Amino acid sequence: MKQPVASVPAVVFNVIFSVVLIFFFVYMTSFIRCFAAAERLPTVLHYPVMRLLIYGTSGKGAEETVSATVTVLDTAGNECVTIERSWRGSSLSVDFVSAEFSGKKMLFPHTIYGRHTVSTRRRVLHHGGTDIASYYLEEGRCRLLGAPAPVKSQRDAYTLARFALNPLSEYIRGFSHRYTVDLSRCQTGEYYVITTGTDGALTLATIQ
Repeated sequence: MKQPVASVPAVVFNVIFSVVLIFFFVYMTSFIRCFAAAERLPTVLHYPVMRLLIYGTSGKGAEETVSATVTVLDTAGNECVTIERSWRGSSLSVDFVSAEFSGKKMLFPHTIYGRHTVSTRRRVLHHGGTDIASYYLEEGRCRLLGAPAPVKSQRDAYTLARFALNPLSEYIRGFSHRYTVDLSRCQTGEYYVITTGTDGALTLATIQ
């Protein structure tokens, strides 16, 4: 007697369902780990995470670009990376994403990108940005926590960063949000610093 053969749609459905189930399990495991990771992390207040210098703009209209140097710093004040380039647009913005667990709210630099304002409709168009996170996340550690932070703390920060940077995290209410720092008012030739901390503060100020 022949065994019934599963139809192709049924096989495809089972494969897709299994992949989704595995992905969901891995994601939820990562989510649960964030509570303990945040609890172990030291409290960091008024930490200058990013230093900026806007050189100015060039070109006109759709071809306008803005040039700047962006330096990401660790909690010890050391430079993690310096990015010097131009972005399409008349001004810049930086996006941060948060991981909010165990009474702490840690903000991670996500993307810097150009913006172009269409004056007739007051619309803001976003242009392709630069992924900042790839520069400070490596080998399971988050380089934003500098020495003397132990390796365990760097790994805990990495756990939180990977959760915050996952696009799905914005849909888990209350645990992750996206924040934008508008750099359009920054003066050419002046240094600025973006300060943050595990209290969730995020400020932009000139360097005196």
